[in-house]
Amino acid sequence: MKDTTSKRIEAVTATTLIVGIDAAKDVHYARITDYRGINLCKPVKVNNTTDGFESLLQRVKKLKIKHKCDKVIIGMEPSGHYWRAMGWYFILHESKPVMVGVNPFHVKQERELNDNSPTKSDPKDALIVAHLIREGRYFDMYLPEAEYAELRILNAERQRLMKQVSRANNTIVAVVDEFFPEYDKIWGRTTCRTSRKIMKQFAFPSEILAVDKSELIAVIKKASGGTEGQKLADEIICASEVSVGVREGLKSAKLKLLRLIEELEFYEELIAVLESELETVMDTLELGDILQSIKGIGPVISAAFVGEVGNAERFDDWKQIRKLAGLNLTEKSSGYHKGKTKISKRGRPYLRYMLYMAGQSCCKHNPEMRQYYQYLRRRKNNPLCKDQATVAVGLKVMRIMFYMAKNKEKYNPEKALGDVRQQQILSLTA
Repeated sequence: MKDTTSKRIEAVTATTLIVGIDAAKDVHYARITDYRGINLCKPVKVNNTTDGFESLLQRVKKLKIKHKCDKVIIGMEPSGHYWRAMGWYFILHESKPVMVGVNPFHVKQERELNDNSPTKSDPKDALIVAHLIREGRYFDMYLPEAEYAELRILNAERQRLMKQVSRANNTIVAVVDEFFPEYDKIWGRTTCRTSRKIMKQFAFPSEILAVDKSELIAVIKKASGGTEGQKLADEIICASEVSVGVREGLKSAKLKLLRLIEELEFYEELIAVLESELETVMDTLELGDILQSIKGIGPVISAAFVGEVGNAERFDDWKQIRKLAGLNLTEKSSGYHKGKTKISKRGRPYLRYMLYMAGQSCCKHNPEMRQYYQYLRRRKNNPLCKDQATVAVGLKVMRIMFYMAKNKEKYNPEKALGDVRQQQILSLTA
Protein backbone atom coordinates (compact mmCIF):
# COMPACT_ATOMS: atom_id res chain seq x y z
CA MET A 1 0.00 0.00 0.00
CA LYS A 2 1.11 3.57 -0.64
CA ASP A 3 0.20 5.06 2.76
CA THR A 4 2.76 3.32 4.97
CA THR A 5 4.07 4.95 8.13
CA SER A 6 7.60 5.19 6.76
CA LYS A 7 6.45 7.12 3.70
CA ARG A 8 4.45 9.47 5.88
CA ILE A 9 7.50 10.13 8.05
CA GLU A 10 9.59 10.78 4.93
CA ALA A 11 7.01 13.35 3.82
CA VAL A 12 7.87 15.46 6.91
CA THR A 13 11.23 16.99 5.94
CA ALA A 14 13.49 19.57 7.59
CA THR A 15 11.72 22.30 5.62
CA THR A 16 8.21 21.29 6.77
CA LEU A 17 6.07 23.43 9.05
CA ILE A 18 3.52 21.45 11.09
CA VAL A 19 0.26 22.94 12.35
CA GLY A 20 -1.77 20.88 14.82
CA ILE A 21 -5.33 22.07 15.46
CA ASP A 22 -7.84 21.12 18.14
CA ALA A 23 -11.26 21.97 16.72
CA ALA A 24 -14.13 23.30 18.84
CA LYS A 25 -17.45 25.09 18.28
CA ASP A 26 -16.41 28.74 18.38
CA VAL A 27 -12.68 28.91 19.14
CA HIS A 28 -10.06 26.46 17.85
CA TYR A 29 -6.51 26.15 19.16
CA ALA A 30 -3.46 25.72 16.95
CA ARG A 31 0.15 24.77 17.74
CA ILE A 32 2.87 25.39 15.18
CA THR A 33 6.07 23.30 15.30
CA ASP A 34 9.02 22.41 13.12
CA TYR A 35 9.82 18.91 11.89
CA ARG A 36 11.46 18.04 15.25
CA GLY A 37 8.36 19.00 17.23
CA ILE A 38 9.81 22.22 18.66
CA ASN A 39 7.24 24.98 19.26
CA LEU A 40 7.78 27.98 17.02
CA CYS A 41 5.27 30.23 18.81
CA LYS A 42 2.75 30.31 21.64
CA PRO A 43 -0.61 28.54 21.30
CA VAL A 44 -2.78 30.35 18.75
CA LYS A 45 -6.48 31.03 19.30
CA VAL A 46 -8.41 30.68 16.05
CA ASN A 47 -11.93 32.08 15.88
CA ASN A 48 -14.36 30.08 13.76
CA THR A 49 -14.63 32.91 11.22
CA THR A 50 -12.98 33.90 7.96
CA ASP A 51 -10.86 36.46 9.81
CA GLY A 52 -9.79 33.81 12.31
CA PHE A 53 -8.73 31.37 9.61
CA GLU A 54 -6.90 34.07 7.63
CA SER A 55 -5.12 35.27 10.78
CA LEU A 56 -3.77 31.75 11.38
CA LEU A 57 -2.66 31.36 7.77
CA GLN A 58 -0.88 34.73 7.87
CA ARG A 59 1.01 33.69 11.01
CA VAL A 60 1.93 30.39 9.35
CA LYS A 61 3.15 32.31 6.30
CA LYS A 62 5.43 34.52 8.41
CA LEU A 63 6.90 31.55 10.28
CA LYS A 64 7.34 29.71 7.00
CA ILE A 65 9.46 32.56 5.65
CA LYS A 66 11.34 33.03 8.94
CA HIS A 67 12.36 29.38 9.21
CA LYS A 68 12.85 28.90 5.45
CA CYS A 69 10.20 26.21 5.07
CA ASP A 70 8.66 25.25 1.76
CA LYS A 71 5.84 23.00 2.94
CA VAL A 72 2.98 23.31 5.43
CA ILE A 73 1.06 20.36 6.87
CA ILE A 74 -2.14 21.16 8.78
CA GLY A 75 -3.71 18.37 10.79
CA MET A 76 -6.72 17.89 13.08
CA GLU A 77 -9.00 15.20 14.50
CA PRO A 78 -11.85 14.59 12.03
CA SER A 79 -14.38 13.77 14.74
CA GLY A 80 -17.72 15.47 15.21
CA HIS A 81 -18.55 18.26 12.77
CA TYR A 82 -16.73 21.36 14.07
CA TRP A 83 -13.68 20.71 11.90
CA ARG A 84 -15.48 20.53 8.55
CA ALA A 85 -15.91 24.24 7.78
CA MET A 86 -12.29 24.92 8.71
CA GLY A 87 -11.07 21.90 6.75
CA TRP A 88 -12.87 23.01 3.59
CA TYR A 89 -11.57 26.55 4.00
CA PHE A 90 -7.93 25.40 4.16
CA ILE A 91 -8.32 22.90 1.32
CA LEU A 92 -9.72 25.59 -1.01
CA HIS A 93 -7.25 28.28 0.10
CA GLU A 94 -4.77 29.63 -2.45
CA SER A 95 -1.78 28.75 -0.22
CA LYS A 96 -2.64 25.05 -0.69
CA PRO A 97 -1.48 23.57 2.64
CA VAL A 98 -1.40 19.78 2.94
CA MET A 99 -4.45 18.70 4.96
CA VAL A 100 -4.21 15.53 7.07
CA GLY A 101 -6.18 13.89 9.84
CA VAL A 102 -5.13 12.07 12.99
CA ASN A 103 -7.02 9.35 14.82
CA PRO A 104 -8.82 10.68 17.95
CA PHE A 105 -7.94 7.39 19.69
CA HIS A 106 -4.23 8.08 19.07
CA VAL A 107 -4.60 11.56 20.60
CA LYS A 108 -6.18 10.04 23.69
CA GLN A 109 -3.42 7.44 24.04
CA GLU A 110 -0.66 10.01 23.49
CA ARG A 111 -2.04 12.46 26.04
CA GLU A 112 -0.31 10.91 29.08
CA LEU A 113 2.91 10.19 27.19
CA ASN A 114 3.25 13.88 26.43
CA ASP A 115 3.68 15.09 30.05
CA ASN A 116 2.88 12.04 32.21
CA SER A 117 -0.48 13.56 33.10
CA PRO A 118 -4.04 12.70 32.05
CA THR A 119 -4.86 16.44 31.98
CA LYS A 120 -6.77 17.49 28.88
CA SER A 121 -6.82 20.95 27.37
CA ASP A 122 -7.29 22.34 23.86
CA PRO A 123 -3.71 23.69 23.52
CA LYS A 124 -2.31 20.38 24.76
CA ASP A 125 -4.37 18.35 22.30
CA ALA A 126 -3.34 20.64 19.44
CA LEU A 127 0.33 20.00 20.31
CA ILE A 128 -0.28 16.25 20.45
CA VAL A 129 -1.83 16.42 16.97
CA ALA A 130 1.32 18.18 15.70
CA HIS A 131 3.56 15.54 17.32
CA LEU A 132 1.54 12.69 15.81
CA ILE A 133 1.98 14.26 12.37
CA ARG A 134 5.74 14.49 12.97
CA GLU A 135 5.79 10.77 13.85
CA GLY A 136 3.93 9.87 10.64
CA ARG A 137 0.77 8.85 12.50
CA TYR A 138 -1.67 10.63 10.19
CA PHE A 139 -3.78 9.95 7.12
CA ASP A 140 -4.73 11.97 4.06
CA MET A 141 -7.80 14.10 4.67
CA TYR A 142 -10.67 13.24 2.35
CA LEU A 143 -13.67 15.52 2.00
CA PRO A 144 -16.22 14.14 -0.50
CA GLU A 145 -17.51 16.36 -3.28
CA ALA A 146 -20.58 16.47 -5.57
CA GLU A 147 -22.60 13.20 -5.52
CA TYR A 148 -20.17 11.62 -3.06
CA ALA A 149 -20.97 14.37 -0.55
CA GLU A 150 -24.72 13.98 -1.16
CA LEU A 151 -24.54 10.23 -0.58
CA ARG A 152 -22.43 10.63 2.56
CA ILE A 153 -25.08 12.91 4.12
CA LEU A 154 -28.00 10.72 3.00
CA ASN A 155 -26.28 7.63 4.42
CA ALA A 156 -25.73 9.35 7.75
CA GLU A 157 -29.39 10.39 7.85
CA ARG A 158 -30.54 6.87 7.01
CA GLN A 159 -28.36 5.52 9.79
CA ARG A 160 -29.95 8.00 12.24
CA LEU A 161 -33.49 7.06 11.17
CA MET A 162 -32.70 3.34 11.42
CA LYS A 163 -31.66 3.88 15.04
CA GLN A 164 -34.99 5.60 15.71
CA VAL A 165 -36.85 2.66 14.12
CA SER A 166 -34.88 0.20 16.22
CA ARG A 167 -35.59 2.21 19.38
CA ALA A 168 -39.33 2.33 18.63
CA ASN A 169 -39.41 -1.41 17.85
CA ASN A 170 -37.66 -2.28 21.10
CA THR A 171 -39.97 -0.07 23.17
CA ILE A 172 -43.08 -1.60 21.60
CA VAL A 173 -41.78 -5.08 22.42
CA ALA A 174 -41.06 -3.96 26.00
CA VAL A 175 -44.65 -2.71 26.45
CA VAL A 176 -46.13 -5.92 25.01
CA ASP A 177 -43.81 -8.06 27.18
CA GLU A 178 -45.15 -6.31 30.25
CA PHE A 179 -48.88 -6.42 29.53
CA PHE A 180 -49.21 -9.43 27.16
CA PRO A 181 -45.97 -11.51 27.27
CA GLU A 182 -47.58 -14.49 25.48
CA TYR A 183 -48.28 -12.36 22.37
CA ASP A 184 -44.60 -12.41 21.37
CA LYS A 185 -44.69 -16.24 20.97
CA ILE A 186 -47.35 -16.00 18.27
CA TRP A 187 -45.30 -13.87 15.87
CA GLY A 188 -41.90 -14.19 14.28
CA ARG A 189 -41.65 -10.41 14.75
CA THR A 190 -44.00 -8.64 17.13
CA THR A 191 -43.88 -5.34 15.22
CA CYS A 192 -44.63 -6.71 11.76
CA ARG A 193 -47.27 -4.75 9.82
CA THR A 194 -50.10 -7.24 10.41
CA SER A 195 -49.38 -7.40 14.13
CA ARG A 196 -49.30 -3.62 14.42
CA LYS A 197 -52.69 -3.28 12.73
CA ILE A 198 -54.18 -5.82 15.11
CA MET A 199 -52.62 -4.13 18.16
CA LYS A 200 -54.20 -0.81 17.18
CA GLN A 201 -57.59 -2.47 17.72
CA PHE A 202 -56.91 -5.15 20.34
CA ALA A 203 -53.56 -5.02 22.11
CA PHE A 204 -54.11 -6.63 25.52
CA PRO A 205 -55.89 -9.78 26.78
CA SER A 206 -58.80 -7.88 28.38
CA GLU A 207 -59.57 -6.15 25.04
CA ILE A 208 -59.37 -9.41 23.10
CA LEU A 209 -61.57 -11.40 25.48
CA ALA A 210 -64.16 -8.59 25.62
CA VAL A 211 -65.05 -8.82 21.90
CA ASP A 212 -66.77 -11.49 19.85
CA LYS A 213 -64.50 -13.93 18.03
CA SER A 214 -66.02 -13.01 14.66
CA GLU A 215 -65.06 -9.37 15.20
CA LEU A 216 -61.46 -10.38 15.99
CA ILE A 217 -61.32 -12.56 12.85
CA ALA A 218 -62.61 -9.65 10.74
CA VAL A 219 -59.86 -7.37 12.11
CA ILE A 220 -57.20 -10.05 11.47
CA LYS A 221 -58.37 -10.63 7.88
CA LYS A 222 -58.36 -6.92 7.14
CA ALA A 223 -54.92 -6.45 8.73
CA SER A 224 -53.35 -9.38 6.87
CA GLY A 225 -55.06 -8.84 3.55
CA GLY A 226 -56.93 -12.11 3.89
CA THR A 227 -53.92 -14.33 4.47
CA GLU A 228 -54.74 -14.91 8.15
CA GLY A 229 -58.04 -15.63 9.91
CA GLN A 230 -59.57 -18.10 12.34
CA LYS A 231 -56.36 -20.02 13.15
CA LEU A 232 -54.53 -16.86 14.22
CA ALA A 233 -57.62 -15.69 16.14
CA ASP A 234 -57.70 -18.97 18.08
CA GLU A 235 -54.03 -18.61 18.98
CA ILE A 236 -54.49 -15.04 20.21
CA ILE A 237 -57.58 -15.94 22.25
CA CYS A 238 -55.86 -18.96 23.84
CA ALA A 239 -52.85 -16.80 24.74
CA SER A 240 -55.16 -14.14 26.20
CA GLU A 241 -56.97 -16.65 28.42
CA VAL A 242 -53.75 -17.82 30.11
CA SER A 243 -51.89 -14.50 30.04
CA VAL A 244 -49.93 -13.45 33.11
CA GLY A 245 -49.54 -9.87 31.90
CA VAL A 246 -50.00 -6.83 34.13
CA ARG A 247 -53.67 -5.87 34.45
CA GLU A 248 -53.31 -2.34 35.87
CA GLY A 249 -52.68 0.86 33.94
CA LEU A 250 -54.01 -0.62 30.70
CA LYS A 251 -55.55 2.63 29.45
CA SER A 252 -52.30 4.58 29.65
CA ALA A 253 -50.32 1.60 28.32
CA LYS A 254 -52.60 1.45 25.26
CA LEU A 255 -52.08 5.17 24.61
CA LYS A 256 -48.33 4.68 24.90
CA LEU A 257 -48.43 1.71 22.52
CA LEU A 258 -50.47 3.61 19.93
CA ARG A 259 -48.03 6.54 20.07
CA LEU A 260 -45.09 4.17 19.64
CA ILE A 261 -46.69 2.46 16.63
CA GLU A 262 -47.40 5.87 15.11
CA GLU A 263 -43.80 6.90 15.73
CA LEU A 264 -42.48 3.70 14.14
CA GLU A 265 -44.61 4.14 11.03
CA PHE A 266 -43.58 7.79 10.78
CA TYR A 267 -39.88 6.88 10.73
CA GLU A 268 -40.50 4.06 8.25
CA GLU A 269 -42.12 6.55 5.89
CA LEU A 270 -39.13 8.90 6.25
CA ILE A 271 -36.75 6.04 5.45
CA ALA A 272 -38.78 5.15 2.34
CA VAL A 273 -38.55 8.77 1.11
CA LEU A 274 -34.83 8.90 1.88
CA GLU A 275 -34.13 5.61 0.09
CA SER A 276 -35.98 6.98 -2.94
CA GLU A 277 -33.61 9.98 -2.85
CA LEU A 278 -30.63 7.64 -2.58
CA GLU A 279 -31.86 5.80 -5.66
CA THR A 280 -32.26 9.10 -7.55
CA VAL A 281 -28.68 10.13 -6.77
CA MET A 282 -27.33 6.70 -7.75
CA ASP A 283 -29.20 6.92 -11.06
CA THR A 284 -27.13 10.00 -11.94
CA LEU A 285 -23.89 8.06 -11.45
CA GLU A 286 -22.46 5.62 -13.97
CA LEU A 287 -21.14 3.78 -10.94
CA GLY A 288 -24.71 3.01 -9.86
CA ASP A 289 -25.40 0.77 -12.89
CA ILE A 290 -21.99 -0.87 -12.54
CA LEU A 291 -22.36 -1.83 -8.87
CA GLN A 292 -26.01 -2.83 -9.17
CA SER A 293 -25.14 -5.29 -11.94
CA ILE A 294 -24.28 -7.68 -9.07
CA LYS A 295 -27.33 -9.78 -8.18
CA GLY A 296 -28.23 -8.93 -4.60
CA ILE A 297 -26.84 -5.38 -4.65
CA GLY A 298 -29.50 -2.68 -4.89
CA PRO A 299 -29.53 1.11 -4.61
CA VAL A 300 -29.28 1.22 -0.79
CA ILE A 301 -26.21 -1.04 -0.48
CA SER A 302 -24.45 0.48 -3.50
CA ALA A 303 -25.18 4.00 -2.20
CA ALA A 304 -23.76 3.04 1.20
CA PHE A 305 -20.59 1.73 -0.45
CA VAL A 306 -20.09 4.79 -2.68
CA GLY A 307 -21.00 7.29 0.04
CA GLU A 308 -18.76 5.78 2.72
CA VAL A 309 -15.80 4.87 0.49
CA GLY A 310 -15.95 7.89 -1.83
CA ASN A 311 -13.93 7.85 -5.02
CA ALA A 312 -12.46 4.34 -5.28
CA GLU A 313 -9.57 5.65 -7.38
CA ARG A 314 -7.97 7.16 -4.27
CA PHE A 315 -7.26 3.62 -3.01
CA ASP A 316 -4.51 1.36 -4.31
CA ASP A 317 -5.70 -1.89 -2.77
CA TRP A 318 -9.00 -3.39 -1.59
CA LYS A 319 -7.41 -4.06 1.82
CA GLN A 320 -7.48 -0.32 2.48
CA ILE A 321 -11.28 -0.39 2.22
CA ARG A 322 -11.38 -3.46 4.43
CA LYS A 323 -9.46 -1.50 7.06
CA LEU A 324 -11.70 1.55 6.53
CA ALA A 325 -14.68 -0.67 7.43
CA GLY A 326 -12.90 -2.13 10.46
CA LEU A 327 -13.03 -5.64 8.99
CA ASN A 328 -9.28 -6.25 9.06
CA LEU A 329 -8.25 -9.23 11.21
CA THR A 330 -6.44 -8.84 14.53
CA GLU A 331 -5.10 -11.28 17.12
CA LYS A 332 -3.29 -11.13 20.46
CA SER A 333 -0.41 -13.63 20.62
CA SER A 334 2.55 -13.91 22.96
CA GLY A 335 5.15 -16.65 23.24
CA TYR A 336 3.44 -20.03 22.92
CA HIS A 337 0.00 -18.47 23.29
CA LYS A 338 -1.85 -17.82 20.06
CA GLY A 339 -4.98 -15.74 20.49
CA LYS A 340 -8.19 -15.93 18.51
CA THR A 341 -8.44 -13.98 15.30
CA LYS A 342 -11.14 -11.28 15.31
CA ILE A 343 -12.12 -8.30 13.19
CA SER A 344 -10.78 -5.01 14.56
CA LYS A 345 -14.06 -2.99 14.33
CA ARG A 346 -11.87 0.12 14.03
CA GLY A 347 -13.47 1.94 11.15
CA ARG A 348 -16.76 3.13 9.73
CA PRO A 349 -19.55 1.19 11.51
CA TYR A 350 -22.19 1.94 8.85
CA LEU A 351 -19.93 0.66 6.06
CA ARG A 352 -19.22 -2.46 8.12
CA TYR A 353 -22.94 -3.02 8.75
CA MET A 354 -23.90 -2.53 5.11
CA LEU A 355 -21.17 -4.92 3.93
CA TYR A 356 -22.66 -7.52 6.27
CA MET A 357 -26.07 -6.82 4.72
CA ALA A 358 -24.47 -7.15 1.27
CA GLY A 359 -23.21 -10.58 2.31
CA GLN A 360 -26.69 -11.62 3.47
CA SER A 361 -28.38 -10.32 0.33
CA CYS A 362 -25.90 -11.92 -2.06
CA CYS A 363 -26.15 -15.27 -0.24
CA LYS A 364 -29.86 -15.22 -1.10
CA HIS A 365 -29.83 -13.79 -4.62
CA ASN A 366 -26.37 -14.34 -6.11
CA PRO A 367 -25.56 -17.93 -7.23
CA GLU A 368 -21.78 -17.46 -7.07
CA MET A 369 -21.84 -15.96 -3.58
CA ARG A 370 -24.26 -18.65 -2.41
CA GLN A 371 -21.77 -21.31 -3.55
CA TYR A 372 -18.97 -19.46 -1.81
CA TYR A 373 -21.01 -19.27 1.41
CA GLN A 374 -21.77 -23.01 1.34
CA TYR A 375 -18.09 -23.76 0.72
CA LEU A 376 -17.02 -21.67 3.74
CA ARG A 377 -19.58 -23.43 5.94
CA ARG A 378 -18.75 -26.98 4.82
CA ARG A 379 -15.04 -27.01 3.99
CA LYS A 380 -12.92 -29.58 5.83
CA ASN A 381 -10.33 -27.19 7.26
CA ASN A 382 -11.55 -24.29 9.40
CA PRO A 383 -15.27 -24.30 8.54
CA LEU A 384 -16.94 -21.02 9.49
CA CYS A 385 -20.10 -20.44 11.49
CA LYS A 386 -23.08 -18.65 9.94
CA ASP A 387 -22.11 -15.08 10.88
CA GLN A 388 -18.42 -15.59 10.05
CA ALA A 389 -19.31 -16.93 6.62
CA THR A 390 -21.69 -14.01 6.00
CA VAL A 391 -18.94 -11.52 6.90
CA ALA A 392 -16.53 -13.35 4.58
CA VAL A 393 -19.07 -13.18 1.73
CA GLY A 394 -19.56 -9.47 2.45
CA LEU A 395 -15.80 -8.97 2.18
CA LYS A 396 -15.76 -10.88 -1.10
CA VAL A 397 -18.56 -8.67 -2.43
CA MET A 398 -16.66 -5.58 -1.23
CA ARG A 399 -13.54 -6.72 -3.10
CA ILE A 400 -15.56 -7.28 -6.28
CA MET A 401 -17.28 -3.88 -5.94
CA PHE A 402 -13.92 -2.18 -5.44
CA TYR A 403 -12.45 -3.59 -8.64
CA MET A 404 -15.65 -2.91 -10.57
CA ALA A 405 -15.64 0.72 -9.40
CA LYS A 406 -11.93 1.08 -10.08
CA ASN A 407 -12.04 -0.42 -13.59
CA LYS A 408 -15.56 0.80 -14.52
CA GLU A 409 -16.48 -2.78 -15.37
CA LYS A 410 -19.83 -4.52 -14.81
CA TYR A 411 -20.22 -7.77 -12.92
CA ASN A 412 -18.99 -10.91 -14.64
CA PRO A 413 -20.13 -14.17 -12.95
CA GLU A 414 -17.24 -16.10 -14.49
CA LYS A 415 -14.68 -13.86 -12.76
CA ALA A 416 -16.49 -13.61 -9.42
CA LEU A 417 -14.83 -16.55 -7.65
CA GLY A 418 -11.64 -17.17 -9.61
CA ASP A 419 -10.29 -20.48 -10.88
CA VAL A 420 -8.75 -21.65 -7.60
CA ARG A 421 -11.89 -21.04 -5.56
CA GLN A 422 -14.09 -22.67 -8.19
CA GLN A 423 -11.91 -25.78 -8.09
CA GLN A 424 -12.19 -25.88 -4.29
CA ILE A 425 -15.98 -25.59 -4.48
CA LEU A 426 -16.18 -28.33 -7.15
CA SER A 427 -13.96 -30.65 -5.14
CA LEU A 428 -16.13 -30.14 -2.05
CA THR A 429 -19.29 -30.80 -4.06
CA ALA A 430 -17.76 -33.96 -5.50
